[in-house]
Amino acid sequence: MALYLTQKMSSGTLPAITYYRKQINDHPSHTETGKFTQDAKNNYATFNHIPVANVIEGAFKSGQGIPTGGKTYEI
Repeated sequence: MALYLTQKMSSGTLPAITYYRKQINDHPSHTETGKFTQDAKNNYATFNHIPVANVIEGAFKSGQGIPTGGKTYEI
């Protein structure tokens, strides 16, 4: 089974989106996880036409399956 990085992004009353990306390794590096978080924040900000500074990061998880429920987006 493939493993994924997942993290929810939100801002105020805007709908939250859970982002996910297939992991490169079983134990992702700080570089990989940092890039994933930044890419998710940038996408959420662009999608909602808001500054990146207004994006609230949810809990980051690795080793997950593809998230279900709510809004999800693969980056």
